[in-house]
Formats: sequence, C-alpha cells, structure tokens
Amino acid sequence: MKRKFLILLLLIIVYSGSWAQLFNKAQTDFTGVMQPVTTWIDYGNDNNLKAYLAGDYYQNDNHRVVARTNTYYNKNRFKNISTILPALYRGDADAGDYDADGDDDIIVTGLTADNNLIMRLYRNDGGQRFTNIKEIFVPITDGSVEWGDYDNDEDLDILATGKQFNNQLSTYIYRNDRGIFTQTEPGIPGIYNGNATWGDFDNDKDLDILVTGNNGSKPFTAVYANSNGKYGRVVQQLIPLKNSAGAWGDMDNDNYTDFIVSGEDIDGYPVCMIYKNNGGAFFSEVAVAIRPLRGCSIELGDYDNDLDLDILMTGESLERPYSNVYENKGNFDFENIMAGLPGVADGNALWGDYDNDNDLDILIAGITICYDFIGDIYTNTSDPPKKEETNNIFINSPMPSSKVGPFYYYVFSSCYCDPEGGDNNAYHMWVSNVHLQTKRYELNHKFNDLLLKEVPNWGKADRGYRTSNGFETKHKGEISRNQVIESYKATNFKIHEINW
Repeated sequence: MKRKFLILLLLIIVYSGSWAQLFNKAQTDFTGVMQPVTTWIDYGNDNNLKAYLAGDYYQNDNHRVVARTNTYYNKNRFKNISTILPALYRGDADAGDYDADGDDDIIVTGLTADNNLIMRLYRNDGGQRFTNIKEIFVPITDGSVEWGDYDNDEDLDILATGKQFNNQLSTYIYRNDRGIFTQTEPGIPGIYNGNATWGDFDNDKDLDILVTGNNGSKPFTAVYANSNGKYGRVVQQLIPLKNSAGAWGDMDNDNYTDFIVSGEDIDGYPVCMIYKNNGGAFFSEVAVAIRPLRGCSIELGDYDNDLDLDILMTGESLERPYSNVYENKGNFDFENIMAGLPGVADGNALWGDYDNDNDLDILIAGITICYDFIGDIYTNTSDPPKKEETNNIFINSPMPSSKVGPFYYYVFSSCYCDPEGGDNNAYHMWVSNVHLQTKRYELNHKFNDLLLKEVPNWGKADRGYRTSNGFETKHKGEISRNQVIESYKATNFKIHEINW
C-alpha cells in the first residue's frame, strides 16, 4: 500500500503562560543564512556591540555566500556597515583584543564562495577599519576557533580545531608573543562538526580544554588539563558525541567550572549531559530535563541577572530543529522559558548585550523546518536591575541536589494522513500517557511499537514522534500533556491516545 503520510512538523505550540514575550525581534539589515560564521564585536566609542554574520543560502537554486556587519543605532534597529570581513560558511569566528589596543580584533575560519578554506586574522585599526594580518594559519572548516590566554602572559592565544583541505583533522594552539603567532601542537585530536573550548576546571589559573565532535572514526568527548602549558587528557570516561558542542560554566555556583555537552551518540540519538565538577578532581554526570540536540550550539550566560548561568541552545532533535532558552533555577534544575525563538538547524545562537542595558540579547542564524533562512537579533526586554558589586569573601552556594532524574515524559506524533491507508486525509495526533523513563528512549520505542500496531502503514523508518521535556513530577508532566492536546485540538486535529 502506497504510503501517504506527511508528518506535520510545522505546528507551533503556543505557550499559554501569563508572561509577555521576553525576547523581541529587532530590525536588522542581515541576510538570513545557514551554516553561519558569526560573532559579536566590540569596537569604537559608542559602547555598543556590533554583529558580524556570514553564511550561505539558496536563492532560486543558486548558492550564495554572504557577510554583513550590523551596528545598533536606535530603538532596536540595526544598520549595515561596510567592512572587509569575509563572506564565509561552515566555519567559526571569535572576537578578542589580541594586540591590547582597546578594541576587538576578529579571527575567522571557513569556506569561501569559491570553496577555498581560510583562517584569517583581522586587526581592528579604529572604527570599522580592519586589516588582514598576514599570519600563516592552517586553514580549517567545520570546527571552531577561540581566543584565550593559555600561557598567562597577558595576551590572547588562539585555539583552533577542524578539517583541513586534505580532510586531515587538527587541533592547534597559536601562541601569541607580542602580536607574533607561533603554531604549537597540544597533543589533542582534531575533530570536525564539534568544538574545542577553553575553561579552568581545576582552579589553577590556567586554561584547560574541552573537546567534542567526530574524530574521524567515531564520536569523541574529552577534557585536557593544562600543566605549565602542556596538555594531558583527564582520565575519566565521558560520553562520546559527534555533531556536538560543549561549553564550560559554573552552573551550580560552587566556584568550580562544570560543563555541558550535547550531540549525537554512537547510535545516532541526541544526548545532552551536564558534568558537575567535584572540587576540580573529577566530574559526575547530572541528568537534566534539557532537550538533547545534535548539530547544535550551546552558550551559557546570565540573561536574567540573577547571578547564575542560563543556557541558550540551537540544533536538531530526531524530528525538527529547536532554539531554546533554559533558565537556571539552581541545583542543575533548568526550565525552558519558551523564548519564542525560531528553531534552527545548521545554525548558531550567541548571547551579547548589544545595547549596553545590562541584559543579554541574542544573535541567531540558521535554517528552519520551513526552509526559511534566519539571521536575526532578539532584544532582551527583561530590563533587570544592575548587579551589585560585593566584597564579601563568603559565597552562598546551594547544596547539590540529589534529584537528577529519572524524569517523567510523554510521547506524541502527528500527521496529515488517512490512518486506514485511503484517501481521506485529515489531521491526526497520537499521544501517550505520562511515564517515568528509566532507560534512554524506552518510551519512544514503546510508543512507536504501539503506533505501528494501530496504524500499520506508519513506516518504521519514520521518526515522527516527539518526546516532551522531562518533568520532575508526574503531575507537571500531565499538565503539559493536557496543554499540548488542547493546542492540537484548537487547530482541528483528531486526538488518539496510546496508553499503557
């Protein structure tokens, strides 16, 4: 029987809370792109961040590669400014003041429109004037680049990982000595479709490295400790991931740097894990109610000024792309605030306070499920009070929570179809009851098995089901389930319950 299912992945579930929209879309002069190369840049005397966004898109089946730099000029409006920063895609960018002259310079990697790999440093020479510095860097793509002072000599070095023109993978540190860069090999495997990032996990005042991605043969995640400028792998088994991203941050305010990773495991399933830092000696896994995403970006920042780190993520689940903001409630409890951002694949999202109003705004780019190319800035309207400086040497740190899962979930799926296999297509939605999940994906597999029995021509290859966020209590899960059902009913879906 010919299969006539069209999985509905376009439904937007409207959050029915009482809060107004927190992040509002600003007016920019960007072209929407996927596979972005992007960063905020701080230069000039206006105290406002500029946004550099490059990437690729398709117009009438023609491949385009573009770059624009936007500056804020009044009331949530941006205008384009002319710079020599290049048009790139499948790369990365980071801004930092490598020559200590008070304004940001920028390092970029990626592919040009002519499919040439580059890695270039652009020095800011005042205002919007940039100069391409003729340093010899190994060109890479599909990786990451980041500034950081790993040798504590008070100038910024470069950490770069990715794929070279011959598909060789590399991770290099470029040591900055008064503006002259020397390539060094830290003994860390190269990866692609992932990132390498600095962070001091052992509080010894030097930068260690977290790396995650595909190492050429398999998923890979590891931490490397800096000992007098030499790097050695921390002997601890971490979940290996590919198509992944990682970020450092003290998420429980105990003065030790934790980290979060999300990506695709060896079986192709999205996984998200936080690793709690236990006194700089070892990490322990913390199961969290955060939607796991692959092909993702992760940023930590305090968007609500409550002195803890919140999470900004983009990427794909098994069924569609998401862009989520999670508020840190303490003790590794993160709540999705339904920020209203467009879900993007092949994308990136960055925190940055572009208007200097003491709250973090969002720069986001990528491609939506409707094949719309996104390049937008969202303004944070929370207007929190300024953080008070304190000289108190005693810090109130919350006790670690023993509540790290398992969590309650429900599973649901939808289609425009005829469940009987005929031509009477209509909108249908199937939803499970709420269950405690003790093994990864056990509810998905159970749901799909029962769905196949009820709808025999629902293809096994279809991953059209969606798993809810995790909930600490069954009651919270049931409230969310009822809201989802009502939202589908409001758009004329016929509801089918699959309970066990």
